[in-house]
Amino acid sequence: MEYDEIVKHCEALVYRDKFRLSQLLIQLARKEEEIQNPQKRNYISEKKDADAITQEPTTDVNSIQYVTERLDKLRPSKKKTLINSIRAMYQFQGAISEEDQKRIIDKLKKKKFLKIESNNRVTYL
Repeated sequence: MEYDEIVKHCEALVYRDKFRLSQLLIQLARKEEEIQNPQKRNYISEKKDADAITQEPTTDVNSIQYVTERLDKLRPSKKKTLINSIRAMYQFQGAISEEDQKRIIDKLKKKKFLKIESNNRVTYL
């Protein structure tokens, strides 16, 4: 299928489907760019995060302090919404891996900012 043919089919869609399609295309393009340019990805390093708590400004999204400030306002009550909130913080940087999400949650637990109960409820300490 060629571009012009896709455009014709897209013009026939209702506006909501156009929005859904555009969102899907943006996500696919970001993933593809991530794969092609992995050096531009912001990974969270263990050492940098340890220093980030006290030294980095709160506007740095790699800072645990930044994440805690945002989560303190959002206060997601379930583990799934916590993960979605963290993922949303990194969406404009080409997404965040599941491993990095788990690492952030572990650091938040270690910092005693939150606790995740056995029923996946999040409790803020």
